[in-house]
Amino acid sequence: MRIVEMMPTWALATGVMALLFLSLEFGYRLSHRRPGLDDVSALQASVLGLVALLLAFSFSMAADRYTLRRDLVVKEANAIGTFYLRSGFLPEPTRGELKTRLRRYVDVRLNAYVDAKDPERFTQWLRESDALQAQLWALLDAVAPGTPTAVLTLTTQALNDVLDVSAERLEASRNIIPNSIFVLLLIGMLGSAMLLGFRPDTRNRGGLPWVIFVVILTAVMFTLVDLDVPLRGRMHSDQRPLYELQQQIRAQP
Repeated sequence: MRIVEMMPTWALATGVMALLFLSLEFGYRLSHRRPGLDDVSALQASVLGLVALLLAFSFSMAADRYTLRRDLVVKEANAIGTFYLRSGFLPEPTRGELKTRLRRYVDVRLNAYVDAKDPERFTQWLRESDALQAQLWALLDAVAPGTPTAVLTLTTQALNDVLDVSAERLEASRNIIPNSIFVLLLIGMLGSAMLLGFRPDTRNRGGLPWVIFVVILTAVMFTLVDLDVPLRGRMHSDQRPLYELQQQIRAQP
C-alpha cells in the first residue's frame, strides 16, 4: 500500500511543503557557500521543464483512470438493470428472490463506495457484495434444469456481466500511478526548489515568491493525488447511475 493511501492528506501536504521550503533554503545557503556556481538559469529552466513534463504525464495517466472508473459506474448500473429485467423471465419464487437480492445488491454497492475512505467498512460491504453474488448465482443454478435454453442463456449472460463489472470496478479502484513516478516527481520538485532558492547575487531570501511557488506546487501535486486515489480523495466517480437504478427498481414490483 502506498504512503499516499495510508497518511492523511493534510499531513502529506504539510510534509511536502516543509521539504520544499527546506530545499529552497538549502539552495539559498549553497549559493553563498559556493561562489563559483553563479549561473544556474539554464539548469533551472531544464529542471522546471522536466517537472512540468512529469506533472503533465502523471495527470494524463490519472485522468484516464478517472474516466475509466466513471464509465464503469454506468456499465455496472446497466448490467444490474439488464439482469433485473431478464430475471422477470424466470418462474416464481426464483424471480421474486432474485429481484429482492438485486435490490439489496444495489444498496450494498452504493454503500461500499460511499464508505470507501473507511477500509474496514469498505471491506465489509465488499464481503456482503460477494455473498449476494454467490446467492444470485445459486438461485439461477437451482432453476437452470427446468428453464428454457434461450431464457437461461440471457439471464446467465446478464449475471456474468454483473459479476465481471464488479471485479473491474474493484481493480480500477486499485489501479493507481506507480510509486516510482511519484518518487521521481517529488525528487524533481525538490530539485527545482533548490535551484530556485539559488540566489548568489543577493542576501535576501525569496519571500513571497517562494511561498507562492511552494503553495502552487503542493496544490498541483495533491490535486493529482486526489484524482489518482479514488478510495480516499475528494474527486469520486459520480454514482448517480446507480442511485437512479436504485430508485427505478424500488418502484417496480
